[in-house]
Amino acid sequence: MIRATLAELFAFLRRPVPMAASGLNADGAIGRWLVLAAFQLGVLGLVVMPLVALWQKAFALSPPDAFEGLGPLALWGGAVLLAPVLEELFFRGWMSGTRRVLALMGVVVAGLLLFIAFGRGKPLVGGGILLATVAVAAGLWWRMRRDKAVPDWFSRHFALLIYGTTAIFAAMHLFNYPTITLVAVPMVLPQFWSGLMFAHIRVRLGLLASILNHIASNAIVLAVALSWG
Repeated sequence: MIRATLAELFAFLRRPVPMAASGLNADGAIGRWLVLAAFQLGVLGLVVMPLVALWQKAFALSPPDAFEGLGPLALWGGAVLLAPVLEELFFRGWMSGTRRVLALMGVVVAGLLLFIAFGRGKPLVGGGILLATVAVAAGLWWRMRRDKAVPDWFSRHFALLIYGTTAIFAAMHLFNYPTITLVAVPMVLPQFWSGLMFAHIRVRLGLLASILNHIASNAIVLAVALSWG
């Protein structure tokens, strides 16, 4: 089980290809998830984080300050529960590649861009954009609920999509730091590594599996960070 699971992971990392996720109810799925989660956390803790710590020390970089001043409820609820769910839905929810999911993601992205452009600081306008986005997304999902076809272009460019969105996912975490510079880019290597692992788990085992892995990863990292001050 362990050897086959890791061999499948390495093949995916070399060349990501779309596949039908088995879900966590399939035979052996829980064991496979445990192997992948342990490998993700093991490499993160034993390889990636020490390298990042050395880089941070070498360039005297400030630690992340995104969660300073937050109480325990907001910290654990936001970083460990809310953030993983939202990030997995946005960054990896589309990885099934079906037309209905891709169309839904297009609506969500369009709504987000409209909100950023016109809705920030304007409760009525912003609320209207959010409600319209939800309504259009719900209607589109209902209309396309039986469309499970995967476009050819999605399969052809799947590897680029995986690595591109994972890079964006990692880069987004640069905003956790006081200043964004080129020398700070390696500081988000943990998010890049974890993002690739979440992507494989999403594609192989399903969205729920990647959400659970993301939650477990954030919880362990946060607990270690708090215990070390």
